This record gives sequence, structure tokens and C-alpha cells, in this order.
Amino acid sequence: MCSTRIGLGRLHILADGMGGHKGGALAAQLTIDGLRRDLDHAPPTASVIPLLRRAFARANQDVYQKAHSDDPETQGMGSTAVLLLIADRTAYVAHVGDSRAYLLRKGRLRRLTKDHTRAQRMVDAAVLTPEQALDHPSASVLERALGTKPEVEVDVAHILLLKADVILLCSDGLSGCVGDGDIQKTLTSGLPVSEMPRRLVDLALRRGSKDNITVQCIQYGRTSRLPRVLRWALIITVAALVLLAYPVYSYMGYRGTKIDEALRAIHSRYQKLSERLAGWLTRLQLQLPDAQPRTNTTKPRVL
Repeated sequence: MCSTRIGLGRLHILADGMGGHKGGALAAQLTIDGLRRDLDHAPPTASVIPLLRRAFARANQDVYQKAHSDDPETQGMGSTAVLLLIADRTAYVAHVGDSRAYLLRKGRLRRLTKDHTRAQRMVDAAVLTPEQALDHPSASVLERALGTKPEVEVDVAHILLLKADVILLCSDGLSGCVGDGDIQKTLTSGLPVSEMPRRLVDLALRRGSKDNITVQCIQYGRTSRLPRVLRWALIITVAALVLLAYPVYSYMGYRGTKIDEALRAIHSRYQKLSERLAGWLTRLQLQLPDAQPRTNTTKPRVL
């Protein structure tokens, strides 16, 4: 699992290895290292989609060569991978296997990837429903993975992001036992982004997940809550100042020579108003989000 900034933007990679404990961990690490080798030093002007395809092709070669090196501990190993690159407002998603990317926008969750499994092919052919595919024996039978063949086909897509969009990356330890509806309920339950991965991992464990559970949640831009609150604070401040101005001007009209008293009255009322606004904003417990995408992850759990 990887989250870092490169010349092209923010890079997030999730890899789920297979082939035993040692072989699977090595395959996942080779996948991440291979993808980063091509992407880390790419110039900001590089054409992203061809670059991603080349990076996956080279990472596949790295895993394939090690998997066919006659080492019994790495024989037949491989890895799935899902990659997210956020460049300005564009999110590029590339994947091989059954690790997924989801987009949560305005309370609705949708998949950005399609599993490369036998069960998914049966869903596409209307032989299975998505719910039936969760428990089907073919759900974990991969038709594509890095390192299993000399060449690999990678799916690449891109979308424009909106402020407050959340992108979820996960391994099949989550998606293989928790349906999309339950994932959406968890993500829209009012949790902060920092709590989403842990809550999803706990849900997968309660559902009896037997695979590695790896989750990343990435939020793009600022949430819309803070600007709305600031707008209301500005409206209240202006209205209060207008209300303050009228009695002060009346006071000065009757007591034109007592300017010092008028200024003290303005200062006193303004100070009281400031204290009330400060207390109001404190009760809301606002936190200013970073300008960069916010990322939270869980470490893989081996069960």
C-alpha cells in the first residue's frame, strides 16, 4: 500500500498479493515498487494514460520473472493492484484483478472498477446477480493478475472530481464479504474520513472475512460545511453592525460633543458581539480541512 506525492499529483496504490504468505507479500511489494519506478520521476507534462499502461506492464514483468525463478517460495505468486492518481481535478484509476475503487459523491456510492474474476464475468452474462457473486465459489478465481502471464491487460479510466468527493480503494477482503449497499451506509453515516477505513475493516471482520483486508479512503478538496458556516457568520456580523450603528448615530446626534463616549459605546458592543460569535463557532467544533486530498488507510490484516 502506498500514498505519496509525485510530480504528476497525488499517487495511491493498493496491491493484494497471492501465493502464500511470503510469496504474496513479495508480489505485492514488487508491484508497488514497479509502479512507482515509472511514475515517481515522470514530469508533470507526461501523458498519464500511456504512462500508467507502461508502468503496469513493467511491474508485471518484475513479478512474472520472480514468480518463474524456480524458487519454491515464490513459485506461482501474483498480485492484484488498483492505482489512483489525482492530478489537479482529474482522478485516474488503473487496476488489474479484484481490488476495487469506489467513488462516493453526494451520498451515493458507485464502482469505478470491474473485477477481473470468473464470477464477475458470470454477472455480466446475467448468470449471477451481484449479491449471489459474493458467496459464489468463482468469486475469488482471478482471470487477470500481475505476474501470472508475461503480459497483462490493465483497465484505465478517468473522472473529474468535485469538492468533498471520497474515493475508496479496497482489497477483496472487504468487497468479497460486504456488499456495496453496506459500504455506502458506512461511508454516509457521518463518520470523519479518518474513521472510515477502521469502521469498514471492523465490518468485514464481523462478516467473517478470511482474506487480507486493506482499505484507503481519500477525500478530494474542502468540504462544503465550512464555507456555509462562514457565510452565515458574515451575515450575522453585518446585521449586528447595522443594528449597532443606528443607536450610536442617534446617540451622536443628540450628544454631538461626546464623541469619546460614542466610540467607547461602539467598542463595548463590538467586543460583546465578537465574544458571542467566537463562542458560537467554538461550539460547532469546526476543523479547517487541508487543501490537499485527505488520505486514511488501514494496514493489511492477515487472518
